[in-house]
Amino acid sequence: MMRVGIASVHTPGIYGGAEFLVDGLIEAVRAAGHSVHKISVPFYFEPMDAAAKTMDQCLATDFLPYGGGQIDRMICLKFPAYMIRHPDKRVWLLHQHRSAYDLYGTPYGWLPGKKDTDALRSRIIAEDNQSLAGGTPGSARAVYTIAERVCARLRQYNGIESKALYHPPADFEAFRCERALPYIFVPSRLEGLKRQDLMLKALAACRSPIQAIFAGTGSMRKHLEAMAEGLGLAERVRFVGAVSREEMLSLYAHATAVFFGPLDEDYGYVTLEAMLSSKPVVTCTDSGGPLEFVRDGETGMITTPEPEAIAEALETLTGNAAKAAELGRNGYARYQSMDITWSHVVDTLLADIPDLPTRAAGKLP
Repeated sequence: MMRVGIASVHTPGIYGGAEFLVDGLIEAVRAAGHSVHKISVPFYFEPMDAAAKTMDQCLATDFLPYGGGQIDRMICLKFPAYMIRHPDKRVWLLHQHRSAYDLYGTPYGWLPGKKDTDALRSRIIAEDNQSLAGGTPGSARAVYTIAERVCARLRQYNGIESKALYHPPADFEAFRCERALPYIFVPSRLEGLKRQDLMLKALAACRSPIQAIFAGTGSMRKHLEAMAEGLGLAERVRFVGAVSREEMLSLYAHATAVFFGPLDEDYGYVTLEAMLSSKPVVTCTDSGGPLEFVRDGETGMITTPEPEAIAEALETLTGNAAKAAELGRNGYARYQSMDITWSHVVDTLLADIPDLPTRAAGKLP
């Protein structure tokens, strides 16, 4: 039996995919016969310098003087928890602080040219390189990520190599497939990066009156409801808000298909949940994580992020029930073939590893 530390951050009042992952990992490590020490540091996105304060807190959490203390192996998950120092630290990276990386200079991240923001961005990059590149006391001995898309970003912006390690969604064994009803299911937080507005515009572009059910809450709900009204979709669209887990399972089970077209998603539980429900997924060419699972014309449909292209995919699936069911079955089979299990995750993260050479760290342009 090992004493395993699991370190992450949380934003008080928010419980989403990252929190599901932490809970699932803790349960899986305990099921493997180990004890768990959970470390969860509060993190806030605003004001901007809140990130620096959390970095300072994590950097000050140093297990090196105690030889690891009461923790044999430390698994770190999110920025900046992976800056905690431990003699046997492994990182399973959900994502970095995207405002300083791929979202920098976009409407979703920090804008360049601001002295304070640019200075913080430079510091984040330097500390990430120090913590993730390996070769120094307290830095990562191994780096995994939750998806190939996260590996690609880490390689692109920091020059650091890593390996994707997939995990199942919460309640994965409870998903089921039942008789399809005539609606497209659109589950996710209602936020700009999730791009539910694309789905509304696609519905308006459809020649047939396709219906959709949107599940989830978020800052964009009122905006999306007003958009649906303005597009004349009030009779075809339902926003059901936060639903129970059983209601969510039922909405997946009875859907004709699932739409999930975020911008450059890290992983995307929606894709896996749809596959477990034997439902085809419609996603976009720039959606990131879902592209690691959806095969166009085989387990779902991949389109350009344009309403007309999405509308064509939706009409193809709703107009051919047999085809939609076939793609859904293929998606389920693909999921089952990929060894997406918690036992595989735990075995990989806790495996004995030799001392490794430093993973090269580059500079972000």
